[in-house]
Amino acid sequence: MDLQPGSREGALAGPLGSRLSEPDGDGASGARLAGRRVLQPGRTGADQHHRLGAPRAAAVAHVLWVAGAMGFWAYQDRSLWFFGDEWDFLVQRGVWRPLTGPHGLLYPHNEHWSTLPILLWRALFSVFHLSSYWPYLVPLLVAQALVAHLAWRACLRAGASAWVATAAAGLLALLGAGAEDFTWAFQVGFVGSVLFGLLAVEMVERAWLASGPPAARAVAAAVASLLASLMCSTIGDAMVVGTALVALARLGVRRALVVAGVPTAVYALWFLVVGRQGLVAHSDHITTAVITAAPAYALDGLSSALGQSANLAPAGGALLVGLATWTALRAHALWQRSPAVLGLAAGAVAFYLLAALGRDATTVTPSVPRYVYVAMAMLTPLVAVLLSGTARSVRGQGGPSAATVGASVALLAFTALGNVSQATSSTPARVASVHQLEHEVKAAGYLLARGVTDVAGPGAAPVAADPNLSAATLGRLARAGELGSARPSPGALVNARTLLAMGTWDGSEMILTRRPLLLGRFHYVSSTYASLGAHGHGCMQFVPRSATQPAQIRLVPAGRPGGASVHVASPPAAPGSVDYLAAGLAPRQGPAATAPVELVVPGKGTGWLDDNDTGAPVVLTWDAGAPLTLCGLATRP
Repeated sequence: MDLQPGSREGALAGPLGSRLSEPDGDGASGARLAGRRVLQPGRTGADQHHRLGAPRAAAVAHVLWVAGAMGFWAYQDRSLWFFGDEWDFLVQRGVWRPLTGPHGLLYPHNEHWSTLPILLWRALFSVFHLSSYWPYLVPLLVAQALVAHLAWRACLRAGASAWVATAAAGLLALLGAGAEDFTWAFQVGFVGSVLFGLLAVEMVERAWLASGPPAARAVAAAVASLLASLMCSTIGDAMVVGTALVALARLGVRRALVVAGVPTAVYALWFLVVGRQGLVAHSDHITTAVITAAPAYALDGLSSALGQSANLAPAGGALLVGLATWTALRAHALWQRSPAVLGLAAGAVAFYLLAALGRDATTVTPSVPRYVYVAMAMLTPLVAVLLSGTARSVRGQGGPSAATVGASVALLAFTALGNVSQATSSTPARVASVHQLEHEVKAAGYLLARGVTDVAGPGAAPVAADPNLSAATLGRLARAGELGSARPSPGALVNARTLLAMGTWDGSEMILTRRPLLLGRFHYVSSTYASLGAHGHGCMQFVPRSATQPAQIRLVPAGRPGGASVHVASPPAAPGSVDYLAAGLAPRQGPAATAPVELVVPGKGTGWLDDNDTGAPVVLTWDAGAPLTLCGLATRP
């Protein structure tokens, strides 16, 4: 089959409707440089199809691999339930509330513009409520499958072997190193940003291949896709960077400004009107130290992403150096032939730099699984091109050998198996944690629906890991039957009562309060693994006796209606560390709390412990090693 040099018809319809160049002799996509399809000398396209199988076979393998991967994740996710940030979308946001208000569709979640995920969750909640977690997981898994497919198409378009592209996309679909984005339905925001960003890149490529109205429609679709990416999460910012570079290489300055400029302008308007209100956490303060640390944060993130994905975490730095060196040596050829590879890689770098500014290492390390997934989704085309052969294939001088393709596919398949192992190792711990939170939420709701109150008031969050779920909302959900009608176990109820009695929430964590919330006092009963130090004037000092056994102090409320408070004092925590005082109820009838509430001791070492349950003794656990002083204790009659 002959084509006129320079004609765009060299991009033929490929498998599943993708516009790909004719496969070369080793099953790879034919090289395309400046719009020209190049076959290896002396071979016809049919001859070159034969050696490693037709692209349709690779397409079928791709579909089966991705479908199997989603089935695997569905099995891993079968026992999960709602937790964490999901409660913001479930119970706080509303379609009919003021758009820019704290409960509206445009108000940021943390620093993220999350309008599209909020709309999705509100629609799901209106139909399914809290009856099952599955309706919320399905959109995440569908989005993951689409991301893998778009990454596969990007690999093929960049000139990677069809089989290497299939294996690379399969690794992304089974990325146990990024398991958080497969096992938490809330992450549809991150995944949605990646999905729409990859779709924008595809639309830019289509605009380059087309002319006239089809090209204009593709540009408009790219703009809409980037806007949707921004409306899913801040990951959209990085996708704008990557797509802008691709548009610059493919479409020229004028149309690149349209592709990236329109969504950027809309995002800037949103940020000025309402988005800036999301920059309130201590980790969102952009200081000189944060800015200067951003490059190191990005390098650590990229190294972690490559190392964990390759099941070689200690070698992540070496892998990054190797990938960066290979890319630098071939940057000119890649820019001419496959700018999407460089654009998406630049997007991965931009992602970590933005993460360093918005969520610095004091709260989120660059190696967290949800970041690993985002980075690898953008790096997959570059990795596929690298593994498909040498610089010859990048420059359009011929395709990779069968041995190269076979070795690369085997390597990627082996790496995918390692990621399956990572997933099966990490998911059970996540399931156990979510189960514990589910028991706490349902038990606390059961008590609140029956008139028990939270010591910190109805607006407090009784479950620390679910900060968007207030006591008032939890009681309302329980009364409406959203949390089920079964009575929780005695153990779950005493743990929940502990949270409600002593869990004081400051908006980000459970703490000792700055002032007493209740007027009553405690009586001292006994202590273990602690020696009594100097005391008087209602104060007692407890000095830990063992470095391995924490001191335990037993108190009982003095009986005043409403509860009791006691002043807690200790030496300040060591720099960079936090001291916690654990407190649990030990009722005279029934089991004692097995999950005591952990209260942060303020940096100066003093605060108040409050307890609104007058019917049960309290056991304090102190393992900081330093003396602990309790003041304001009542004198026994």
